[in-house]
Amino acid sequence: MNGAGLWTPPPTRPEARPPESMVGPVALWRGSVMAHSGRDPYWKAKLRFELAETPAAADLVNSACRRCHMPAPSTAEEGVTCTVCHQMMPDNLGTRDSFTGGFKLNEERTIYGPHADPFAMPMANFSGYTPTQGRHILDSAICGTCHTVITPTLAADGSAAGEFIEQGTYLEWLRSSYPAEGKTCQSCHMEVLKDDQGDLVAQYIAHSPSGGRFGPTRPRAPFGLHFFQGANVQILGMLQELFPEETDELELAAQRTRESLESAVALEAEAKLSGGTLRADISVMNRTGHKLPTAYPSRRMWLRVVVRDRDGGVVFESGAVDSNGEIRGVGESGGAIEPHHRLITRPDQIAIYEGEMRDPQGGHTVTLLRGAGFVKDNRILPAGYDARRPLPQGVDQQGLAPVGVEADSDFLPGSDGIRYEIATGAAPGPYRMSVEVLYQSIKPSHLAGMSSSRSVEEAEFLNLYPRHTAPALMSRREMVVTQ
Repeated sequence: MNGAGLWTPPPTRPEARPPESMVGPVALWRGSVMAHSGRDPYWKAKLRFELAETPAAADLVNSACRRCHMPAPSTAEEGVTCTVCHQMMPDNLGTRDSFTGGFKLNEERTIYGPHADPFAMPMANFSGYTPTQGRHILDSAICGTCHTVITPTLAADGSAAGEFIEQGTYLEWLRSSYPAEGKTCQSCHMEVLKDDQGDLVAQYIAHSPSGGRFGPTRPRAPFGLHFFQGANVQILGMLQELFPEETDELELAAQRTRESLESAVALEAEAKLSGGTLRADISVMNRTGHKLPTAYPSRRMWLRVVVRDRDGGVVFESGAVDSNGEIRGVGESGGAIEPHHRLITRPDQIAIYEGEMRDPQGGHTVTLLRGAGFVKDNRILPAGYDARRPLPQGVDQQGLAPVGVEADSDFLPGSDGIRYEIATGAAPGPYRMSVEVLYQSIKPSHLAGMSSSRSVEEAEFLNLYPRHTAPALMSRREMVVTQ
């Protein structure tokens, strides 16, 4: 088994093939958040919340939210199904019209895949779908249809007052160095099957419902692993509670998600003592092709920094989490939202990377359809990010700009640097310093306004949430600091 829990053939047996049950697209998809997008308890609760906030726009809310979370009407609870992605046509991909679930599906029961000359008979006979080559299935723009969300800014009466890019993952990728390097969304979120030496492993794509082979078929490579791993560990934990019969698939997906989070960031730190002050320079580097964190604005990443003296006593701690999943001291140093920091000298100052929305009047909001922009957006830009690279026609060219980092010369494409200056007093040390990068996909403040008494969906989510507040560890460094 490799680190992802998948079988890989030993180098002495290149002809060996992993069992389909361990790498088959359906088996891996089944544990993904995409497979549960229509049953996601947070999404269901947020949908009810948005409907209650703007009842006059109920049709718009339902249409916009369901297009991506429940795109297959006959099997809506299965979320994003195989036929949804594999029936997407190339016609409008990468354009403004394709975003926010604006994809076009083939109506002739044609299934697109990456390989040339597929043996069509098995799929056509068993399912009524005909496979054909469609190289656009490997294009990031196919992911961009749902991972670019542009929402209208609405008043309580449903009238529109503009729009803004609520989620810009695909657009962030477009402005990164990844397209020029040939790195797509699929490169990271749908890795291909390889052996321990990194060589491609071919696999049978078509087999009968009983597991048999079809004579004309042969193993194909590359063979995409349909994990769709992202960052949503919290939701995967909730889903295990809701669907215990799917625990094995969901836990494998959670394991892959934790690995994805660990690979998303790199951490460098150096520190020294001078005149009763411990000075530490920390660099957080984005190893993804989009902002970190990206997508839905309830997500945040932050630093927990702890300094202990030679006896183990805590001299300084910033970024600890309480039993409710909230960061201790959050917002205390600058109001309701923690500001971006270049220099941290007090425990109540926390380096938090997040996007927080503002309404048309400039106030903070967690209601998506009140969002007119970001009051804070210091999510770390991807490497090579260049704001001069054009976005698709009709998209706000300034809509991805960071907010609140203007005075920080160390906030750069691909990284951010923070200095900590910690008073240690006259004690000479040594001191032990630990630095952790932590992540939450749902921060407690984004539960504001939800009510258990208003809907079954909100009640279910608010019951689940307290048991799934623990942050995920993305990276950790430890140092002994002396004079």
